[in-house]
Amino acid sequence: MDEQESFEYAKQTLKVEKITPYSNEDFKIVQSVQKCINCGICLSHCPVVGAVGINRFSGPRSIAVELSRSPPEFWTTSDTIYLCTGCGTCREVCPQNVNVPEIVNIVRARIMDHRPDLVPKGLHVVHEVISEHKLAFEPWDDIEEKRESRDMRLEHYDLPHIEDRIVDDADVLFYPGCQAEERAQEVREAAKLILDHFNVNYTLLNEMSCCGLPSKLLGDNSSFRELGSIITEKVKKSGIKILVTTCAGCTSNLNEVSEQEEWGIPVYHLLEFLENEIGLDKFKENLKPVDKRITTKIAVHDPCHLIRHTAREIHDIMLKILAILPDVEYVPTGVTDSCCGGGGMVSYHAKDVSDAVVEENLVGINNTDAERLVAPCPLCTAQLENSLYRSGSSIEVDDLTVFIAQRLKLKR
Repeated sequence: MDEQESFEYAKQTLKVEKITPYSNEDFKIVQSVQKCINCGICLSHCPVVGAVGINRFSGPRSIAVELSRSPPEFWTTSDTIYLCTGCGTCREVCPQNVNVPEIVNIVRARIMDHRPDLVPKGLHVVHEVISEHKLAFEPWDDIEEKRESRDMRLEHYDLPHIEDRIVDDADVLFYPGCQAEERAQEVREAAKLILDHFNVNYTLLNEMSCCGLPSKLLGDNSSFRELGSIITEKVKKSGIKILVTTCAGCTSNLNEVSEQEEWGIPVYHLLEFLENEIGLDKFKENLKPVDKRITTKIAVHDPCHLIRHTAREIHDIMLKILAILPDVEYVPTGVTDSCCGGGGMVSYHAKDVSDAVVEENLVGINNTDAERLVAPCPLCTAQLENSLYRSGSSIEVDDLTVFIAQRLKLKR
């Protein structure tokens, strides 16, 4: 019996006592809690605490302390542990770098393992969809209706449609993510147009499956590992050299999976790909001519999974690209990297908390003279678009991938 088999055997034995042993990766995270100095900096920066107060959400420091309990007591945290958006602000500001977002995932996994009755009902619905379809969103029943929806969206953005490209000898795998695959199809199509325009030898998967991040956030580590194995097998079999995605969550999660499974290739958000592989000079040469006297004032939103979980440099890339666009004027909001409230699956079961968190963004955005808001993530885009619309704001929202595609001299 090898080490992994021994670990699995121990897990099954201890499950009877409602105990799940720590893996080596978990144990490293747990050890980081010992460095907490109770300074409280995380509390003053946590967007959820700021939005709903410490009585509703006890905050990152409290969550970290829960690991001092014995594992069977983790479920006593269920009233607060599912209100964390996983933005990563606490880890970023912590002087000791305590990994609270991963601690949240550990506790959620214990609750899912032993007390699934305490998992919010809205999350069980997502769990069932992923279990059945290997996607975070239920796929369309009628493929023709899906195509009609896609075409309507492309017509709205004045973008052409090109057929999906699935080849065996591609250099780049474009991975759209579940949201762009089943809901925000204009993002998926816009990315295809950009890659095609720059003659990138890319391919899509012949069968889309979730990257596993939603399962991880649910606490379903079994599905998380299964989905990671599925995409790992496809990546290694394909022989691709780069994976590109347009989703912030997929970017951060697939970077992690790539490292753990030793893919040996970079995982880029499309913004990184444009700078690193296409080059911003070439990008500039391919922009449509415009009347430079007419500009649109643009505000931006930084997705947490890009800025805090992947690399802050992506924010700089986004600003470089916007600076190149001749018909755009960037307008700072003062809340650029604030959480949209849609992370950590919070919006699926505690909409009041999610709405309260996004309010900071709405205030900052509405206090500017921006005409549009762009975000390089379809989840953030949807969250902010819905929130701005409900607030009565006239500011329109675009996914940045779509916004970029509209400004290229595309083949038609």
